[in-house]
Amino acid sequence: MRLPEIRFLAVLSVVLASPLLWAEGPVASPVTEKSQPMEIPIPVGEPVSGIKIPQYDESGKLSMTLLAGKARKLDDKKVEFEKLKISFTDKEGKEIIVEIPHAQLDTETKKLTADSRTMVSREDFDIAGDQAEFDTVTRTGRFMGRVRASFLKGSSPIQTTP
Repeated sequence: MRLPEIRFLAVLSVVLASPLLWAEGPVASPVTEKSQPMEIPIPVGEPVSGIKIPQYDESGKLSMTLLAGKARKLDDKKVEFEKLKISFTDKEGKEIIVEIPHAQLDTETKKLTADSRTMVSREDFDIAGDQAEFDTVTRTGRFMGRVRASFLKGSSPIQTTP
């Protein structure tokens, strides 16, 4: 396993341990139980601009927010997102932002598949990959295709590319 993939998996684990995204449209029901499908309050086949999906930890604290520029329910279990932005705070108290131009979420398995360039950033690193998969239950993920990582150590960046 290469350094960018290892670092990405560590960061992604922290990100997915938190709740999902925010937006200026409908607000999805918060999900706290991993065995329950995610409820996304939009009709099948109709695109909705701006949707906010908060995620909470076991104690009821907001852990992650998901914001989508556009969401469309493809069927009862798949949702397509455009301009998806996920924000959360890691264990160190630093904000992490995940930006995905296009992705699909399986609301039953809670797996998010990004078929476009995905960027994960924090104040001290940026990691981007051509495609990505996130399992929100096991809190793991991976980049596919070309991956580029930039880590800051002090004031000078450390660049890592495959």
